[in-house]
Amino acid sequence: MIQRIQTVYLFLGAVALTGLFFFDSLWSSTAAASHGWYLPAVIGLSAVTGVTAVAAIFLYENRQTQRTVVVGAQLLTVAVAAVLYGGLYLTGELAVRAADGFDWAKAGMLGLPILAYLLFLLARRGIDHDIELVKSMDRLR
Repeated sequence: MIQRIQTVYLFLGAVALTGLFFFDSLWSSTAAASHGWYLPAVIGLSAVTGVTAVAAIFLYENRQTQRTVVVGAQLLTVAVAAVLYGGLYLTGELAVRAADGFDWAKAGMLGLPILAYLLFLLARRGIDHDIELVKSMDRLR
């Protein structure tokens, strides 16, 4: 389980989504103050996606099911990004350039769902590689 690279990718993707909670830009944004749905949606979707990714790690014996769960985690990550970007767009806070320079905290917060999606994509590619490897070994028997 641990020696497979997709385990590392799934765990890092879950950590990236958990990292959203540590950015003050999420909590102190105008979107959080003006839209009642924003924070619960971001928190709920991020938590569900992170738990789904961690649960997918333990499905290593059934690769097809693991692949399906990882695709679901990718779709949930797209939903997290849509809610995050959508809420900030509605309040006009989506820009990372401020009057005093570049807002690295907001850029990091906006980049984490993209990073998580890419890590889940790499995990899915690793699972697909394992599926193909098992199929090729079955042909040799």
